[in-house]
Amino acid sequence: MLSRFPAWLKPMGRQAASLLAPVAVLGAMAAGPALAIPEAEAIKKLQVIPVFVITDANGIPLPIPRDEALVLPLYLESDRANAELKALLKSNPSLKANVTPVPLNVMNEKVVELNKQLKDKSKPLVAPVVMNDADIKQAYTLLKQEGLSDEEIKKGLNVAVFFTQPFLTLNTPDGPRGVFFLSYDELQKALSNVPQAERGKLKPRVADLTAVLSQISKAKEDSFVIFPTREYFRLVEEGRTKAQSTPQTKPAK
Repeated sequence: MLSRFPAWLKPMGRQAASLLAPVAVLGAMAAGPALAIPEAEAIKKLQVIPVFVITDANGIPLPIPRDEALVLPLYLESDRANAELKALLKSNPSLKANVTPVPLNVMNEKVVELNKQLKDKSKPLVAPVVMNDADIKQAYTLLKQEGLSDEEIKKGLNVAVFFTQPFLTLNTPDGPRGVFFLSYDELQKALSNVPQAERGKLKPRVADLTAVLSQISKAKEDSFVIFPTREYFRLVEEGRTKAQSTPQTKPAK
């Protein structure tokens, strides 16, 4: 099913610079007039995007000290997070650390809270989302086709979100919703299920996650969903398998 493409995503040429405005953290969106969808509700849609964080034995995030900030990478892929953990443990054998999955909306709140707790305010905690290299390359390709320079893209694109023009929609229990993807491959898989005659009308586009969340908030009604990542489905399946294999304790008579 195809939905009407809203005007806010049409100008993806040089006018798209406003959609690629850089931000420090996801929650730092500018205040504006009353919104139909509260920002908190828009950010809650990120609960289907798990990120993988290197933490200590107690589950406390382990940021990397840099000259101007504390950097806490949020990996979209568990394999990449585990590779970084392996390298960290190799250089610090006594360190007790793990890779912990956290929904991105929850992690956003944690980053805000951890920044409030910092004693040294001169070094804020920043938490960049680490994307798949292939997705970054594809995002650059799409934006350069629309006329943006490498410098403009680097300045404004923090987390690439893919969609189509006009919108590819999903039928949800609440009705059809325009869908955003954090994976270009997942977008292509979804398009493969669209009849060929309609598929050719759907043009892949990309925008920054913060701009997408802002525009979801500004919609007159709840019109969009974010498609779960493969890691989300994997974690759900692992949880289901674990629950099925765990012996059920019978209540005492």
